[in-house]
Amino acid sequence: MRTLDRRIAGAKARFYPDRGDPGKWELKARRIINPNPWKRSKNRNFVKEILRILGQLDTTVYTVTIDKRRLHHDMTLDTTTPLQLQALVEHFAVECAEHREAGMIVSDWSNHSLDAHASVCVATFVISRRLFLHPCMYYANSRTSHAIQVADLVSGIRRRAEEGDTNLQGIDAELATVRTLRRSAPTTHTGRQYTNRIRLI
Repeated sequence: MRTLDRRIAGAKARFYPDRGDPGKWELKARRIINPNPWKRSKNRNFVKEILRILGQLDTTVYTVTIDKRRLHHDMTLDTTTPLQLQALVEHFAVECAEHREAGMIVSDWSNHSLDAHASVCVATFVISRRLFLHPCMYYANSRTSHAIQVADLVSGIRRRAEEGDTNLQGIDAELATVRTLRRSAPTTHTGRQYTNRIRLI
């Protein structure tokens, strides 16, 4: 995590020198991948550099997608966040078991009640299934965590690509290839095929 933070901070300083100390400003997806910002080669090259860094550091880029059109109720954080986290944990646990390392879920904080709810969901899911993860959520401030800022960027790219933004579908497909398990991986504890691109609904 420390190496990733350092490399991302270096990329921010190199591509956006006019913004000053990279530790004092937060990377926001909308300022890079929205249609007008995406026309700027600097922003496109920055995203390519992030992709290169993630690949070099032997990471896995996970995404969990929900198609709002298929929901039978309003999409709220209270209802969808636990489902998304459980899906993420189910597949992430496969990677952790393969590497024989305990995984950890780190998230940007939102509000106390939702964060507490998410933590309980992860804890009960991990403990009851004896998965290779810490049985709780850890929270950090996105302003001080470059890793969380990159997660926001990846999430934004995935969402826009799913919504039909053809300008981002190529980079979205490349992000899906960033994974540590290259070979055919085992199934999850529920019998699903392991994937780092999870379609929940």
